[in-house]
Amino acid sequence: MKLRSAIAVGTAFGVLGVGSAFATFARIESMGKNTTYIMDDVSIFDNAANINLYPNYLIGEFGPYTQNVETGKNQDPMYPNFGGIFSISLGDENNPDPRISIGGLFGRINSELFRYLPTRVVGENVRDTSKVPETVTNFDGFLGGTLSNGDAWGLHIYIAHQDGGDKTKSGTYQVEPNAYASIVQADAGLNLQFGSNIDFELSFALARIQYGPDHKHFFDDGDFSFLAKSRAFFTLEAIDGELVPAVSAKFIEAPGINNKHAQVGVGINVALDRGFFWLGADFIWDQMKAHDWTVNYETGETIFNSMEVDDPAWDKRRDIGGMISFGIERNIWYDWFVIRVGGQKSILYTDCDQHEKNKGRRGICSENGNFFSTNPLANGTADDHVGFGFGINIEEKLKIDVTVAEDLLFRNPFQGEGRIFSRISATYSF
Repeated sequence: MKLRSAIAVGTAFGVLGVGSAFATFARIESMGKNTTYIMDDVSIFDNAANINLYPNYLIGEFGPYTQNVETGKNQDPMYPNFGGIFSISLGDENNPDPRISIGGLFGRINSELFRYLPTRVVGENVRDTSKVPETVTNFDGFLGGTLSNGDAWGLHIYIAHQDGGDKTKSGTYQVEPNAYASIVQADAGLNLQFGSNIDFELSFALARIQYGPDHKHFFDDGDFSFLAKSRAFFTLEAIDGELVPAVSAKFIEAPGINNKHAQVGVGINVALDRGFFWLGADFIWDQMKAHDWTVNYETGETIFNSMEVDDPAWDKRRDIGGMISFGIERNIWYDWFVIRVGGQKSILYTDCDQHEKNKGRRGICSENGNFFSTNPLANGTADDHVGFGFGINIEEKLKIDVTVAEDLLFRNPFQGEGRIFSRISATYSF
């Protein structure tokens, strides 16, 4: 999708079938679970140059509502976030380029990096066990711009930090000397146009993952992570759509964790009558190595023991396989109402190699062996198989996207159990 035309197309069609549209996390969660093969505002977190597609734009949401709640009790969704993007055109009325864009978002959880934080960490002795605190800064900052030919660049920084305090059960923050957690990511991206039918993206990120029990400086330990992503949009006029090859890789280094991941795929997106469809297929290779990590597979709690890092015994888990994903949306009844459905299915062959020193301990591998695995079937999260939702478009300005709880139609409505929606997001363009 061309930068120069994307804004005009998105304004003209709104939530209809276009490769670039003003939409949200809720749209993605209910329509295929990922943004690899479509251009969406969530794509700004994959490539900061894409903020130039969404000038003068506000976004906010209540956050995901997937936790278990007892019947009759009220609990708000977790991790609400809000922010916006603002642009200044340096061109003229015939061509808005070049322009400068700046943006920010408060409250987003970077799920790609937060998964490497344990629940608890053991310090100098077994009794010195402390909880890894929730980070509170959780800020995304963006700076970008375009050249006169429409090529775009973007810079992004993400900061999630907590040091010396933690939230109590009452919701207030108090002193906790051993509480420390920090995730920092800095990245840069390009969005380049080659001719009238090819749009190429490239981004590279440097990240730092740290946690207690002691305060650490940014360059302590030398555990830096690297992430890279690239994709291209080839316009296919015959199907009124785009062919999208994509590749990504990451090399994660965190205390006790080494993760290498590579993913290569190809997809298409097609504009339909009053709708939009996309389909993608990916090859996945992933290798996770960990030492002194204990995993409780009943509760999900993870513990990292920093006492034994001088003599690490690495467990290794390797996954290789593929993933199919799709999404479709269509306006029904009225032009301002759209329904969506999508899903993803991965089939991976997993090889677990547990170090002999870790026998009897449950880490990333409970023992040696081989088996097949897949993504969660139906746990209500953004990683499971199927999503469903709808969107409301008010005068091409205010857009509200909703992910519907997957068990909604299978519950007794008179018992007051469960939830109706799992995510509600909204945007406003001006």
